[in-house]
Parts: sequence; C-alpha cells; structure tokens
Amino acid sequence: MVAWGEETPHNERQCASYVTNGEFPLSKPLKIQIVERARALIAEEQHWCRRHLAEDGNGVSVSPTSSSAVKRCGLGAVIAAAYQLTHDLDAAHQLGHDALRPRYGAATVIHVNDARGHAAVLALFDEVIAVA
Repeated sequence: MVAWGEETPHNERQCASYVTNGEFPLSKPLKIQIVERARALIAEEQHWCRRHLAEDGNGVSVSPTSSSAVKRCGLGAVIAAAYQLTHDLDAAHQLGHDALRPRYGAATVIHVNDARGHAAVLALFDEVIAVA
C-alpha cells in the first residue's frame, strides 16, 4: 500500500491517463451526463419517436422510464436518462425538464422533435453538450 503523498510513477501515469483536457471524466455536470446519455438512447433512429414521450415495441405510448420503452422522443430520452442516473421518478422528471436549460426548455425540445425530426434533436443535444 502506498502512503498519501508518496511518489509512485506508475500510479501517476495511470492517473494522468484518466485526465482529459485538465478534467476528470467523472467531473462532468449532471446535466451534461444526462444529455449525453439521452443522446445515446436515441442515437439510432429506430429508437426515436414523435408525438409520444416513449413507445413500446407495439407502438403503444408508455412512460419513458418504463422497461418496455423501446423508442423515445427527445424529451422522453432526457427523462429516461435522468432516471437511469438517479433512480428517482420525481427527480428524473424535474431534471428531464431542466437538463437543457438555460439554452432550451421542454416546449422547444418537443417542437424540434415533432416538427424537425430525429437529426434536429441530435443536433440540439450536441449543441447543449458543446456549449457546456
């Protein structure tokens, strides 16, 4: 075991490999972790939908946090991502509505999702991530 402050070149190299642009990967704000996870949930268009927060395999509207959800809209993906990180339904809905703020609100995400489509939602997520 190494005492705190003791020099260990091997461990320093290991630690340095975890540093990216001067930040530790786990130091990302929760909102950005949520948006990145939401983007991953709908990255493939087959996992994305319009007009519902989420749909099951039969196209029936379900909660975005449901284990039967196979497709989600942009807002549904953000709520689902928040739930995956918090395991708290109330917090997931609140964080889902707040994760893209101050840049975008839930109404904007819904409009972009339903009117402009899948690629536009991914672009919106990418913009939020890039600005962070």
